[in-house]
Amino acid sequence: MSRPAIKGWALPRLTKMRCHLDLGRAALSLQIARATTRRALAMPLKPSIPDEATLAALLSNIQSLCADLPAGVQLDITLSDALARCWIVERPAGLASPEEIDAMACDQMGQLYGDAPAAIAQWAIRLDTAPFASHWPAIALPRALLDLLTGLAGERDWQIGRVETRFVRSFNALRSNPFSRAKSAIYCLDTADGLTVGIRHAQQWQALRAHPPLAMIGAELPTLLRRDCRATGLKLEDCQVHTLRWQDRGALQ
Repeated sequence: MSRPAIKGWALPRLTKMRCHLDLGRAALSLQIARATTRRALAMPLKPSIPDEATLAALLSNIQSLCADLPAGVQLDITLSDALARCWIVERPAGLASPEEIDAMACDQMGQLYGDAPAAIAQWAIRLDTAPFASHWPAIALPRALLDLLTGLAGERDWQIGRVETRFVRSFNALRSNPFSRAKSAIYCLDTADGLTVGIRHAQQWQALRAHPPLAMIGAELPTLLRRDCRATGLKLEDCQVHTLRWQDRGALQ
């Protein structure tokens, strides 16, 4: 497998027109062909479950930005990694059903983030359960955000294609096979919202972490990467570092 399978909450369908909507913490962007329109959010999104007021403001912003999108378009959606949770799930010994795997991922997220069962239920979790892999990347997004997006798409007759975090979209966009480049590799995506780091070793994911912006935590990138590597038993000097590209970098995030 040359790309991680953390790809979509919905399968893409063939349509005449394909657009890309990006949700950052402070702004939205809509890309149609080569043209991109950006708009600041009336209420910035926080890295947590959004409340009703925030959702209502976000819906209004999206409706305004996408007012001219016709029915039938395919809409790919990305979300800032700051709005998601990400971690690595270790594959259980023996065979496990999808229900057991989902339950295990929910339990692990609850332990990592200190969530009660009711809070865990407010997140939609997807895993890259690649065959023969011993470590699976897991990403969780607020169900309220997904419900808002799918509900609006249904009302406007838009076909939702991929729903991904910025890190996943940027990683999937790599043109060569990233798994064949080095035994140990680090993938970094740095945006104004934060820094996401993925670490692979011996063809397995070892870590997937979303950090606050470097300026906020007062750390240099090599220092942070060295710390993340140490947590996986690796040395930064033994890893090949790849900087992922985000198309809206430098614009409103």
